[in-house]
Amino acid sequence: MSNQIDLNRLMASANFAAQQSREAKDGMVAQGRVLAELAKNSQQLAQSLAQMSAQRTGGNPSLQYVENIPGRRVPFDLMATIAIGADIVAEQQTTITINQDGPFIAVSRYAFFLSQNSFQYIDPVSGNTSTFNGRSYGRWRPVHSAWDLYDGVARSEVVQAVPAPGSGAPHIISPSNASSFRSMQPDFTIREENQGFAYPRSNIYIPSAAWTKQINSPFNLGALDVFERGEVIEFRVQPLHPNNPSYGNVSSFTGPSDDWPFIGGQFDAVEGISDPVLDDVTTDPVTRLPNGILYIGLHGYKIIQPPGAGPY
Repeated sequence: MSNQIDLNRLMASANFAAQQSREAKDGMVAQGRVLAELAKNSQQLAQSLAQMSAQRTGGNPSLQYVENIPGRRVPFDLMATIAIGADIVAEQQTTITINQDGPFIAVSRYAFFLSQNSFQYIDPVSGNTSTFNGRSYGRWRPVHSAWDLYDGVARSEVVQAVPAPGSGAPHIISPSNASSFRSMQPDFTIREENQGFAYPRSNIYIPSAAWTKQINSPFNLGALDVFERGEVIEFRVQPLHPNNPSYGNVSSFTGPSDDWPFIGGQFDAVEGISDPVLDDVTTDPVTRLPNGILYIGLHGYKIIQPPGAGPY
């Protein structure tokens, strides 16, 4: 009886071991299928990544071509303004931050100057003060004098405009104080730098005559200039002379007690400022304010991207 019980126990253990072996075998087969599927998917993923890398960079995954940056291309002008006030000769600067809509690709550069010339007149008799805009107010000027083709045109005699009798002479142009330069014509040197990249776009400050072509045509860049989202472009501008300076003028030659012509009046005739000879007036009744605004910009295109798209 005891031997029969031992045999039954042995057979039960053998059957249990056989069942466990079959279950283990089935589990290994299923696990093998999973591993094989994972290996297949990994291989396909590696092939896809390699193909995408080759298409994007031509085989070099560390490079990114502008043409492959995802997003919609939109023509765009990136502009900044710098106020250049009267008598300003110190360096001025401004910055532009690339917003999060996407990177900006610059193709060319340009600059213009907007005259805000005005003046104040104090009547020597009544003491009343009047303020006027000059004739160049609100008009555009180039940012350099290289195209002032009439520089140095000499005046051989005093020119006095006399209108209808009884009105008096509104202005007198003298060879000593009438400029042949263009009113509100600035000249600068300019430096551009990407603050994030910390690399300037020139080895020295660029003369404004070379910032644009001809009078004010855009200047095409040597390569596409890529600015990523969040980068800051800095412009530094150094005026080479004040707006409408009095350089070279002669004053107080009409008599020992008369300061006319006043030294600041070389652009009075073209700006509409009456500056005649006045008896017993030794102080210039006109305060000239040749203020202006420099518009400086880059032309190119924005690559509009959804938030969080790509590294650019």
